[in-house]
Amino acid sequence: MKTPLQLIQTGSAAGTKQPALAIDRLSKVFHMEDGYLNVLQDICLTISEGELVCISGPSGCGKTTLLKLIAGFMKPGGGTIRIKGRTVTRPGPDRCVVFQEDALFPWLTVAENIAFGVRQFMGRRQLNNEVDRYLEMVGLGSFGKYLPREISGGMKQRVALARVLILQPQVLLMDEPFGALDAQTREEMQNLLLSLWEKLSHTIIFITHDLSEAVTLADRIIIMTRNPGRIQADITVPLPRPRKKESDAFHRFYRELRSRL
Repeated sequence: MKTPLQLIQTGSAAGTKQPALAIDRLSKVFHMEDGYLNVLQDICLTISEGELVCISGPSGCGKTTLLKLIAGFMKPGGGTIRIKGRTVTRPGPDRCVVFQEDALFPWLTVAENIAFGVRQFMGRRQLNNEVDRYLEMVGLGSFGKYLPREISGGMKQRVALARVLILQPQVLLMDEPFGALDAQTREEMQNLLLSLWEKLSHTIIFITHDLSEAVTLADRIIIMTRNPGRIQADITVPLPRPRKKESDAFHRFYRELRSRL
């Protein structure tokens, strides 16, 4: 009988959904004064529409570089990245990024921060209605008039999440967004993200160094190695939702995953 970690698919998505993201033989080299650093090599990955995929691995394995390439913030050294068949050449509204630092505008209210990216495309009434809807969605219905300095770190991340969700991206890119939060707030944010994902059906690529977080969230976990960064394993999480961290099945899968690293 095969264990869950023997059910590995490298470089391909499970299921037959339309691919939201297709990466083919992607590489990235950083040129330096004394030579070069081969950061990513021969990355092949397909993610289906509506999947929640976590990317994990040791520091320096290229997780954040990969995310920036998908976002269009960097040019690849080789290979291609396609979002629903269209080659990524620059940043675009089909991809939005949530970083560990919330990057809110400190002089704007919570509501104004959420409205910032769409205010030129909507009339006042529609804009107010949309902002109110997303405030409620992230549990901040009564905080629209607050400034960022007046709310907690977890609440700031809720604002950052609402600010990108209102743009309705095809792919949501998240770079360790909960890494700086305390354990209780992090768990609350994980539950919120899962609730929003089930409601809105976004494709999510989530970077984390925390394997427990990856097991909690992901349909699939991509494990990377470093020097250069490559995909070591593409693992489908076999646990049903909702997942309970205290369950025997969760702990067995987590331990087996740890043993592979």
